[in-house]
Amino acid sequence: MEQEEARYERNPDYIFRTIADEAVLVPIHQDVADMECIYTLNEVGALIWQRLAAPATKSELQQAILGEYAADIETVAADLDRFLEGMSAVGAIRSA
Repeated sequence: MEQEEARYERNPDYIFRTIADEAVLVPIHQDVADMECIYTLNEVGALIWQRLAAPATKSELQQAILGEYAADIETVAADLDRFLEGMSAVGAIRSA
């Protein structure tokens, strides 16, 4: 039996905004923005965040990136792993 791939989703306690051509994530705690913990996302990070509007697997996210950018699969996989680990560590992304 094939193991089901983990799905990732956004933490609703983070808001995403584009400010002056810069994509940022801001955690919200009890309806107050934590301005000391603002995260800036590059274009690929912003694409991943937008794709996580609905829960998605790592494979689905990888395919979305490959569909938008000319990059080799190994680089995309490594960068995606790093992004998911980093965003999971700060609580912005979690397992669905």
